[in-house]
Formats: sequence, structure tokens, C-alpha cells
Amino acid sequence: MPATALPSPRFRRLAYLLLAVLPTTASAAGFTYWDDPGATAVTLTREQFVAQASHRQGEERLAFVNRVINNAARQQFEKVDTWKGFDRLVRDGFGDCEDFAIAKYQILIDAGTSPRRLDFLAADDTLTPTYHAVLRYRQDDGSHLILDNLTPMMLPESRRTDLIPLVAFDAHHAEHFRGGRFHAVDPARVVLGGQRLSERMPRLLDY
Repeated sequence: MPATALPSPRFRRLAYLLLAVLPTTASAAGFTYWDDPGATAVTLTREQFVAQASHRQGEERLAFVNRVINNAARQQFEKVDTWKGFDRLVRDGFGDCEDFAIAKYQILIDAGTSPRRLDFLAADDTLTPTYHAVLRYRQDDGSHLILDNLTPMMLPESRRTDLIPLVAFDAHHAEHFRGGRFHAVDPARVVLGGQRLSERMPRLLDY
């Protein structure tokens, strides 16, 4: 039986270089985010991410999920406003603001956060200026913390004077902001991203 020829040193160097430049960000089973405190790229499966989030409590969990998802994809305007959940966001590597908010919503609920604590805020961003969407977390006193894909800071809504509220909603209720306060509204009367809110709300965990 003839001996198998070994690859030449030149071929081995070429193979090494090709392997070195292959993307390492995500397989079908995982995603990669940039870990700011560790200054490293970290790869996790969704299950590992949820497990790590579930071991944290309160604002520590919120900050962890906010930071990881913000650093797992990039903000990119999309002409067709297709809403994405966590899996598609990290697979694509980019998304609009509402995609980041939906991804955080899904992971936080998977990690044990009550969905009654979470809702979405659609607002006019006075700094851009453009439409912006963020996730809100309701605290015990009824106030909200804002989880925003444009900043790692989770500020109280009262300090986010750059956001002029338009609509707040969760999977079951919608409210329209007018006259300085929120009022219940029929979600079928609200259109976001070219689609009635009543059609989007039941799918928040399924995007």
C-alpha cells in the first residue's frame, strides 16, 4: 500500500493562514459578543447565556443581558422593518433598535424575569432625531429603567429626556402617550413598522 504523501510546508502554512482568517463569531449553536470588562470575545450558546443570566438577580441581571446583547450585534437601519428576536438578531449580526429590545425581552423572560415587569417604549429620539424603541423594566415603585441598545447605561426613564414617549406596549396591553401621561389604546389602532401593533404583540416571544 503506497505511503500517504505529507502536505508540503508551503501548503501547511497556507492552510494555517486560511484557518486563521475564518470567522469565529457564530455557529448555528452559538453567538459571540465582545466582553467589555474582560476585553475578549466570548462565545456562548443561547442556553448558556440564559443560565448565566438566571444566576444573577435584579439590576445585575438586567445590566448583564443589556451589555451582552448590545455587544452581540450592531445597530443598522433596515429599509424593510422586519422585527427580529434574539436568535435571528445574533445570526444576522445586525438589527434595528426594536430587534435589540425584543431580544432582551426574550432572554430576560427565559432567565426568570416576570413579563409583567417588562414592556416596550416607542419614542421620538430628540438627539437623532428619529423613531427609537427601547425595553423598559418596571421597578417596585412603578418607575422604569430603560434598556437601550445605544448605551450600556440603564437610566431611569425620568432621566431620558431625549426620548419623547409615543406608545408603550407588552404582549397584552398598549398605551398612547398624550397630555403628559399614558392612556390605554386599542393596539389595532397603532401601526409600528408598517404593521398593526395588535398583530405584533402576540408574537413578541416568537420573533
